[in-house]
Amino acid sequence: MDQSIGVRFWAKVNCAGPRKPHMVTNCWEWQGCTNKDGYGRFRVAAGKLDRAHGLTLSWVLGYRPAYVMHLCDNPACVRPSHLKESTHSLNMRDAYAKGRRPECIPQGTDSVHSRFTAEQIVDMRSKYSEGETQASIASFYSTSQAHISQIVRRKTYRNIQ
Repeated sequence: MDQSIGVRFWAKVNCAGPRKPHMVTNCWEWQGCTNKDGYGRFRVAAGKLDRAHGLTLSWVLGYRPAYVMHLCDNPACVRPSHLKESTHSLNMRDAYAKGRRPECIPQGTDSVHSRFTAEQIVDMRSKYSEGETQASIASFYSTSQAHISQIVRRKTYRNIQ
């Protein structure tokens, strides 16, 4: 680690941060700039911002992990013992299990991105089960065959029977 980076970095850390009830030690909270989700951001080079918690774990591990999980559930924490290498999937499962993600993310026709109504989805699946091709259904609904394939195989709009 470049000495000037380390000095600049640790000057932005409060090592007397809060202690979460499920943790034995206090969080080391980032006091510098943060993103909208509360994760610390640190400029490592001109024009290069990095996540503060990712940097501290990479300094301990000796390599940069693709994903970092906060065991303390505090996005501002940079204490290495409160962080662990993870995967996106495990990180999301942990966040949902601990209630840190919206309990109900709009799915299917409730999503603002939905192109179809529930009735249309039911109709598409019905037509397909009756032998109509995905291509002809796609043409009727002005969408792609690949999109219809996702719908009839229940890869999308799973909440609609």
